[in-house]
Amino acid sequence: MIGMPPPPGPPREPEHAPSIDSRPTPDSATRRTRRRSTTPLTPRVSQDTLRLLIRFSFHFTGQPSTTDTAKRGRKEVRRVRVGPDPPCAPRDHRGVPQMRRTIGKRRLSRAISLLTIMSLGAGASATIAPPAAVADAHGIVAGATVKADRGSPTGYTVTFVYHNPNATQVRLAGDLTLLDLATGNTRYQPEEWQPGRYHAGGTEFTRDMTKDSEGYWSVSLPLHAGSISYWYRVWDPTQGWENKRIWDPASTNPRPPGESSFRVRNNDVLDAVYVPYDEKQNDPVLKERAEYELPIADPEKRGTVTYIPYTTILGDSGHYLGVYLPAGYDAEREQPYKVAYLAHGIFGDETDFMVPANVPNILDNMIAKGEIEPTVVVTMGNHFTGTSLGFGSYNQTNAANNLVQTILPLIEERYNVSTERDGRAYAGFSYGGMTGAHVIRGYPTTFAFYGHFSGNPSLTAQDYDNVAAAVGENNLFVFLGNGVFEGNLNAQNAIADNFRARGYDAATTQVPGAHDGMTASQLFTIFARDHLWSGVDTVTVTPATDNLTQGWNWVRQFNATVTTNEGVSPAVTWSVQGASSADTTISADGLLSVAADETASSLTVVATSVVDPTKASSAQVTLAPPGTARTVVKAKATPASIVQGGTFELHVDLRAQTQHKKAPTVTGEIAVTFGGTTRVVPLAGGEAVVSLPTAGLATGGYPVHVAYSGDRDYAPTAAVHQQLRVR
Repeated sequence: MIGMPPPPGPPREPEHAPSIDSRPTPDSATRRTRRRSTTPLTPRVSQDTLRLLIRFSFHFTGQPSTTDTAKRGRKEVRRVRVGPDPPCAPRDHRGVPQMRRTIGKRRLSRAISLLTIMSLGAGASATIAPPAAVADAHGIVAGATVKADRGSPTGYTVTFVYHNPNATQVRLAGDLTLLDLATGNTRYQPEEWQPGRYHAGGTEFTRDMTKDSEGYWSVSLPLHAGSISYWYRVWDPTQGWENKRIWDPASTNPRPPGESSFRVRNNDVLDAVYVPYDEKQNDPVLKERAEYELPIADPEKRGTVTYIPYTTILGDSGHYLGVYLPAGYDAEREQPYKVAYLAHGIFGDETDFMVPANVPNILDNMIAKGEIEPTVVVTMGNHFTGTSLGFGSYNQTNAANNLVQTILPLIEERYNVSTERDGRAYAGFSYGGMTGAHVIRGYPTTFAFYGHFSGNPSLTAQDYDNVAAAVGENNLFVFLGNGVFEGNLNAQNAIADNFRARGYDAATTQVPGAHDGMTASQLFTIFARDHLWSGVDTVTVTPATDNLTQGWNWVRQFNATVTTNEGVSPAVTWSVQGASSADTTISADGLLSVAADETASSLTVVATSVVDPTKASSAQVTLAPPGTARTVVKAKATPASIVQGGTFELHVDLRAQTQHKKAPTVTGEIAVTFGGTTRVVPLAGGEAVVSLPTAGLATGGYPVHVAYSGDRDYAPTAAVHQQLRVR
């Protein structure tokens, strides 16, 4: 809900819009989920056997097996508790649970044996899941704990635990309601998730948390994949808190100290929980979000986030800049790091792009993949015009001047970052995106990349002309986007067209989201991965040309050389254009296979940079009609049978044939296929000796396939010349 103004006047609940009724059902409200695993018990025995086991248990204990029912969405999962007795079970003076009927040792032994036999009878793999652990006061995990849960509609359940014995009421809150692509503005509860629904801001979700005897407040919800925004609302008379909105104190996300953060002073903080992707979500958008937004697994590949104090252009002290440094940051590196300066929305601050918009995790994952060169990020708080809070304190002109005249010199002095426009980017969400108009209008030659996320720059025709006059022939790229629940892209497309009309690159896009940090996160991912300083200079394909003959299966290896900036992946994707046969293909490593039924006279082999799709190179392959003169191919491998792991030796002799006699030896090459692989072997005097290793092959028979080409005067010939056996 970054950038969404609250209703005027106290009380400020909800913060941005009236809360919807998010009260849980009585069953789910009173269930203390931290006491019990969220993974449902799933015995791998038949239902009939399970019912028999339950009856048998009743027969020997004198009481039915304890059951409980857990609601997950609209589905009930009936669970058999197998394990420790519940705390409420009657006990004797020693604390030992009492049974209605005493069981003798021999009788109990028979019961256990019979139960074991019945379980095994259900199949070799028939097992009953172990009992759920019951946490005591020392085993409780505060914060947001994500667990795989087959009973959850998303495959995961998140349990939120907050410790405050003095609180009289605590609510989980956040951007946790769902919007559906099909139904638009209709809000759904987290338990109602299904494909096509996404957590979205704009309406604050709240749900009461349950307090236990030790002062732990908890509640559990199913959440879909990605970085999801949440916070707590706390009533604590000992601290004077009445509906106080707080960060999760168990969160490890770094914060600026004290109450320097505008969000803290404005009772408007946000935190984030990171939920993995489960295949049952069946959504490529959520799969990609988890791929980028979750913390990278290898700690060595994680960058660092710090907050450094500084004094604004107006002389206000006590403000902080957020600084992300990529893993392995080198202050002495010869090539300075590219740097992105990111501005928040109207009610945000320097924490917004670090936490709810999740930029550090996104860049960690991109850098590790080589999709972007190691990049520094700087975030700033733009509420510094006096002591008043709210809309009036975010002056866009002051923010633009403060950025260029104060923040840039400070960062460029303290860190090894680029001082060139091609190495700088400015991007903002909501009001920060709108502030971009003041930046590009006032300082058109300072940044080469602009990102406007859910907030468009307001520029006149004269503004566009002035920018073009200042930038000239230099590069300028403008990216604009929003969430599908915010409206259409008409305004963004019009702005992009104005830049394109003046010779500059621009792009627009939409993502499944509303006006919140989760949308900003998705838009930053696209902006950084697909557009921000490509880091790719050139792509070259070798060989640049090749001449082949139609009529048989060709195999040709192509290679790509990619020059990139430091840390940028040289990976390419391969494609072949102009083919008439579906069997003419090229592999991921550039191996071209031309089918025997290919009728095209030419093919184009293309290598495209994965990091920067605008950088590509190609090679031309000419296919000429074959000649009519025949050739005679002789091939024999020795031995005919070999022990697994050995190597056959194939002798090939190839001669051109006239009407009744052999002509001189032919030139060119042969393609030898054996064991599922094909190699191209040049002929020397019409002959070749080819080694055929069997390592990795199973025992059995394998044909040797030899094909000839290279001299257009002759017709292509291909045949299986020998059957070899691996034993």
